[in-house]
Amino acid sequence: MMNMIRNLFKPSLRLSDLDLSENRRIVSKALKALNCTGEWRKEGDAALVRYTFQSGHFGIRIIGNCPQVELSYLFFAEAEMKDINIVRHVCNHFNLNSTGPRFSYSINEETNIIDMHILTPLLLDDDRAKDILFFGYGRYVFLWQNSFIRSLTDVKKEAKSSATSDLEWSEKEVARDFFLLREQELRHQKKGAEWRQNDKEAATLKQWMDKVFGLVDVVFSELTVVTDTVTVINDRESIASYNLSDILIVDGAFVRQKAMLDLVFFLPAHPTTRRRMTFSIQQADGCEDVLYYQVVATLLPLPSGTGRPLHSKEVQVQSHSVLLAYDLRSTKQLQDEFVYMWKEAKSKVANGEENQLTEEQRLIANVESVDAARFVYRSRTLHRQKRYYEAISCLENAYRLLNSNIDKKSLEERNLFLEVCYMLGFCYNELQQYDRAYYYLTFVTGVNRTLYAEEYVNCMIYLGDYRSLMTIDGILEDLHNSIVEDEEGEVEQSVHPFLQFLYRRKAYVLVELHRFDEAEEMLRQMIDDPESGDFALDELAYIQQLREKDKTGGIDESNS
Repeated sequence: MMNMIRNLFKPSLRLSDLDLSENRRIVSKALKALNCTGEWRKEGDAALVRYTFQSGHFGIRIIGNCPQVELSYLFFAEAEMKDINIVRHVCNHFNLNSTGPRFSYSINEETNIIDMHILTPLLLDDDRAKDILFFGYGRYVFLWQNSFIRSLTDVKKEAKSSATSDLEWSEKEVARDFFLLREQELRHQKKGAEWRQNDKEAATLKQWMDKVFGLVDVVFSELTVVTDTVTVINDRESIASYNLSDILIVDGAFVRQKAMLDLVFFLPAHPTTRRRMTFSIQQADGCEDVLYYQVVATLLPLPSGTGRPLHSKEVQVQSHSVLLAYDLRSTKQLQDEFVYMWKEAKSKVANGEENQLTEEQRLIANVESVDAARFVYRSRTLHRQKRYYEAISCLENAYRLLNSNIDKKSLEERNLFLEVCYMLGFCYNELQQYDRAYYYLTFVTGVNRTLYAEEYVNCMIYLGDYRSLMTIDGILEDLHNSIVEDEEGEVEQSVHPFLQFLYRRKAYVLVELHRFDEAEEMLRQMIDDPESGDFALDELAYIQQLREKDKTGGIDESNS
């Protein structure tokens, strides 16, 4: 009890105190608490400790007066030299889109083998260093490892059917294939959203907390900005309106490669509990009109205790990675682009050339409101580019305009309204804001479109909604009553992919409910299907693992 009272009045962490000796003390204490024996050695002005954790080889590097330490997971995978281009491609892909770490590789000249490594910066404090290393990155690093190896295997398969193993040139096509195969269906660990801004549209901390972490009415207390110097901001309004790009970008150009933020805040539901969020911000690749930078934010966990059990949300590390895009084009340039496309779309319709409309033009060609058309055009472009945060801002404006007097709108505008609701649901699913996604997706339930139905089912499963299984069974029943079978009893080709999607989702839910016999029966019937075979084999293996743990009394209720 006394420790809890002391923590309430504990002074804020001063990053200037986190020098080499203090970080070494914190790391040593955390490793001891994890029952890990570390081997320390000095490398120039840095200290390095190597240790083994759950059979993995880890290292922590502490550099001079830098407040952050660098966690490394070394030799987590290997590849042959003939696959060097594939390894480079996958590393580049993950470094732009992964959930936090940097992926690198080295070449062992003696064995001619490529070794792969994971490195990620951490900000540790005395109270939570153990939790961060164990509950946070100590566990997530193995998820990153599995995800990387799966991706590497998939790209190798893709390379076999290509004329070259160097897939850098086809990155967009490969990324699109991954999207179609895996996006939102089989994964609970989502890739970070993307977010753009320009000199007129700032990406503020207040927006970040709301859209990315779902935290509203945050009471900001202190923001520490770490670049070549350390700056502390205490004014709440200044913190709320702090532009995330300011730390790296000045006058439309990068002024540094990386920086860090440390945020202290309170939530109205727990006004005496201090919360901490750390930001690692790093320059990424850019192009002619856009500057990209990666933001990895980690909401540090609270210690477990009375009224806060180990599995409660507050005790878990929450981390999000977002690729932000600073648009060098002005608002006027974007507006001029829309006006040109809108007028061209109207002209094609008037001249009977509807078949020449692009997908974006087809959406806005019959919209009466210029403002609604502008928001839909911009949001559709961003949605297709997976720039979900900025898309949401435009989509919500379009939603409000189209929702007004919807009963008086034309059929085309009502259909467009449904498309806007679907895209909003999709984007919020990507940001893991499933409650908000569900609200918008309820508008498209009952609409006879496969995409809408798939997104609605995915959202219910992400929410852990107990009605998921009933919903899937209801759709399957309607589908079986309406599909046409040919002479050999085969399902109509156009319906087959959707049917397999529903079977995969149903099997997934049955496994979640530990109804293993029913799940196994379904999965065995899916093994020979080219779309579902890999999924079925993976889930059957997972069920076997759960059965073995069940026999030993250690049921694992984690997601597959």
